[in-house]
Amino acid sequence: FFILLIACFNFVNLATSRSLQRAKEVGVRKTIGAGRVQLIVQFICESILFAAISMVLSVIATGLLLPSLNAFTEKEMQLDILTNPLVAVALLVLTLLVGIVAGFYPALVLSGFQPVKVLKGSRADALPGRTPWLRHGLVVIQFSLSILLIISAIVVIRQVSYMHGKDLGFRKEQILFLPMRGENLQKNYASFKNELLKYPGVTAVSIGYGFPGDMFGDGMMTVKEKPALEPKRATQLMVDEDYIKTLGLSLLAGRDFSKAIQSDERAYIINETAIKEFGLGTPQEAVGKTLSWPTWRKADSLKTGPIIGVVKDFHYKSLYERVEPAVLHIYPEAYSKIAVKLKSENIETEIAGMKNLWNKFSPDFPIEYNFLDESFRKMYKTEDKLKTLLSLFTFITIFVACLGLLGLTAYAAERRKKELGIRKVLGATAQGIVVLLSKDFIKLVLIAIIIASPIAYYFMNKWLESFAYRINIAWWMFAVAAMFAMLLALLTISLQAVKAALSNPIKNLRTE
Repeated sequence: FFILLIACFNFVNLATSRSLQRAKEVGVRKTIGAGRVQLIVQFICESILFAAISMVLSVIATGLLLPSLNAFTEKEMQLDILTNPLVAVALLVLTLLVGIVAGFYPALVLSGFQPVKVLKGSRADALPGRTPWLRHGLVVIQFSLSILLIISAIVVIRQVSYMHGKDLGFRKEQILFLPMRGENLQKNYASFKNELLKYPGVTAVSIGYGFPGDMFGDGMMTVKEKPALEPKRATQLMVDEDYIKTLGLSLLAGRDFSKAIQSDERAYIINETAIKEFGLGTPQEAVGKTLSWPTWRKADSLKTGPIIGVVKDFHYKSLYERVEPAVLHIYPEAYSKIAVKLKSENIETEIAGMKNLWNKFSPDFPIEYNFLDESFRKMYKTEDKLKTLLSLFTFITIFVACLGLLGLTAYAAERRKKELGIRKVLGATAQGIVVLLSKDFIKLVLIAIIIASPIAYYFMNKWLESFAYRINIAWWMFAVAAMFAMLLALLTISLQAVKAALSNPIKNLRTE
């Protein structure tokens, strides 16, 4: 929508910048009897023709780019103009609408030339409505939208980079997940685990339910030492003795589960957030307290045991959600997934070996696996695509806006070319003329920056509120966007300003 809006504004600026070049044509047509309405219809028809040509080119480009777009969006979209009349009618209506909207104001300007003044050579004075507020306003709107997109792109890129680079509290690289499928594997998971540990490329194996990026359960926890405290809901992570080792979690107090201690089957390890939620003080003070949980298998039974350790908070869910109280405990009845920590040297070889082992324990089901880091990347797939699309559309929007500014600069140079010729005869330098032509347009860009910055801050702050963990919008983001827009504007203006400054004053003043 932004690009379509800017394109319409751009056509207005480019058309009015060419108006002085068609002044004599309009003067001759009026002299031989053409009415203003006829001229307006003519120029609007020209605008519609340009829009129609653009639509044909865009349809061809869309057809060529559609396979890449389908791969990017993971959809199967089709360009069915010939088979779907509604699409054809919609494109036709859009072409007419864009042509009329974009061409109406230039048609009014071109049809309003005074033939007497035009044919005697005073084209600039023949132009009605010399107040440039509309053309300047369009430039301000164009650059406001461009700066809005630049700031938005910077914020999105920074947030996406933050999500991918944030320390999650565990090591997600080279961890492979295998869902437990088949009755034989469910019964003999311990043997399967021991066989996996014999592979030289396998450093650790854990079996459980509730790995990061996967499904989780929850339940109400009661602290025995705090009878007045209401039961608190906590995420249940059903783990084995190697869960913490496999994921590389950090123990803050206490110890890990141990196979040598049989009572650990009823023990608990909690995270930092659970300490705060349960009011257990420091990690050291929490160790030794007793927790009770009504088990899933038997509604009337409680699993009661001591807290033997505290782990540092880790992000087992996406950064959209805050870390919740989590309780780790041994509960084999819920085991559903196997996590395998691999060395990075021979991952493909180890996977091939695991396939053979899988066929031994679960021959009726094909092996399925995924990597933990891939699971977290998929969580932010939408944001990654938003970053790509926003960067692309920002580039297109800036390019189109610069074309409009180029047209407006050309228009100003054409209207003031006699003035520029006189200035050069009186000794004005090329640099001075470039500054003269540039300063008014730089003011427009500055106004656009002032308008766009608070709007961008408001909308991007709203977008960031959907993340529990997010970046802060910093002043330098607005400074970078402003400098980038200003630099592009200066380059665009300079192209036409330098051309006008280097023109021969004799040619500009020969009609005087």
